[in-house]
Amino acid sequence: MIRSLRASGSSRTLLRTATATAALSTLSVLACGIAPSANADDTVQTVGPSGLGPAGPWFRLQETTPDRDPGIQEVSPKPDPVHLNGSLHLSIGAGEQAQAAHYFNATWTPVPMQPLLDAGISYWAYTATEGSSVTSIGANLQLPASCGGFTTLSFEPGSNPDVDGQSLKPDTWQKYRFTGDSVVRTSRAVAGIPAGGDAPLSHFVAQCEGAYGVIANIGRLGDTNGTLNTYVDNITAQGTVWDFAVDGRASAALTLPEEIEAGDGPRPADVSYTDPADGPQYPGIGTRLTLKGPDDLRADQLTVTSEGAEVPLTQEPDGTLTGRLRTNLRAGGTLEPGGSAGAAFTLAAAEGAPTGRLDVTTELTVEIAGVEGPLRTGVLATGHTTITADVEPSPSPTHTHHPKPTPKPSHPGGGGGHWGGGHGNGPVPDGPVDAGDGSTALSGTSPSGPGLLAAAGAAGLLAVAGAALGGLRAARRRRV
Repeated sequence: MIRSLRASGSSRTLLRTATATAALSTLSVLACGIAPSANADDTVQTVGPSGLGPAGPWFRLQETTPDRDPGIQEVSPKPDPVHLNGSLHLSIGAGEQAQAAHYFNATWTPVPMQPLLDAGISYWAYTATEGSSVTSIGANLQLPASCGGFTTLSFEPGSNPDVDGQSLKPDTWQKYRFTGDSVVRTSRAVAGIPAGGDAPLSHFVAQCEGAYGVIANIGRLGDTNGTLNTYVDNITAQGTVWDFAVDGRASAALTLPEEIEAGDGPRPADVSYTDPADGPQYPGIGTRLTLKGPDDLRADQLTVTSEGAEVPLTQEPDGTLTGRLRTNLRAGGTLEPGGSAGAAFTLAAAEGAPTGRLDVTTELTVEIAGVEGPLRTGVLATGHTTITADVEPSPSPTHTHHPKPTPKPSHPGGGGGHWGGGHGNGPVPDGPVDAGDGSTALSGTSPSGPGLLAAAGAAGLLAVAGAALGGLRAARRRRV
């Protein structure tokens, strides 16, 4: 049964918006895109800029409330540490409030709280020093609930540790998870707790009928001139993870040499990244390099340089080599929407390296405060080159290769004087010898000195021998 409620502030706005919008249709949910989560029981629903507004599935509550000036409630390019594609930005100035809400169902029926807690309620939050007059609090995650009357139960990062047991740290992404021991604050006197009072969530789980939805909220700082600048993302409840994301994504392009000759020095390569105007922000960018080459290729047989420094390569168990390239944005550089960046590098193969295809992959990485990095973005480019070797020409199957002989000086009584000339005194054949390549040739001496094998290359040996045999036959005919 739904009780008649007299709510103010965010509670009143939530009721009016629920009545006005009537329902979240199946079509509006599908339009935002649903993808499998890393958790088997959860789905990830992407909420783009168009998913935060009058059509849902998330709503800006301050757009319809008259009692507080609205702050900023928008999908921002600032990347969350999980999907790296944007986040929900909530920011307020003096006297403002910023809220984004999602309802579990269109019938305004409370969902029992114990099943919600069992399924998991969590979110990521970030309090920015810039734009905040106080940094000891962050964005709340509220459960608008029915507890014998309407109230909002607020989980506040300033009053609860994160999942690692750490207190709130400005300029750091932190993950928070609701547990039975979590401290929550009720906006109205319910379940024996006064308005503005704190109690463990387990107390309200036992005393309340259920929750109507979730609200990401900042406001009422205790200072009428106070300001607060925050981001939240990956709000999880009822088996769904809401991932706030901008529409665009960066792209990568890779240029590689056609081949890398082993022992022949480095060859230039390059990767470039382009972030569209509606893309996310990529802080602390870098490049993860992956090389997959011929079998038995070792890390010490490839040399990669980036920005004038050699890149250490790690050999993975499957033989893949990995390393990190430097980018042309200096350390800590941020690739902003509408910007571009790149990484020039060289590849060299050592003499004796195995030859064959070398697959190359470059992937954009980022550094996110509060999360061990670098984090891979999925923005990658792939290509391949070939490791080759400078091989000496193979010997002819019938002729041994020798250098071309130098001309011999003219014989005093001879004709033209060159080594194979048909004028003047020719060689006198002595008999068959092994030419050294499995064939048989004739050997002989010249009246002027060294034998034919010493004077003539084996490539012309058979031709010379044939000419000599012809001379023998002619001499025999003359003697006859």
